[in-house]
Amino acid sequence: MIWQDYVLMTGGMILWISILPMIRAKAKPPCLTSIPTSVILTIFVVCLVTLNLYLAAFSTACTAIFWWILVFQRMQLITGTRD
Repeated sequence: MIWQDYVLMTGGMILWISILPMIRAKAKPPCLTSIPTSVILTIFVVCLVTLNLYLAAFSTACTAIFWWILVFQRMQLITGTRD
């Protein structure tokens, strides 16, 4: 493993840990924030895998998944389908 993989993984972990309170909160970020962030992070995962930075890819995938959760939560708020 190269050191960059560990640095990017650690940064990704800090990001997804910091997103957890937003997932639990009632207020959600706007779709114009969460959708592009989710898409770009998903693309980053593919790029990291092609560079063999698997730890960073895993950490970024977690961050992307959490942003996708925020997208779906926001969509539920908009459509009023939340339980």
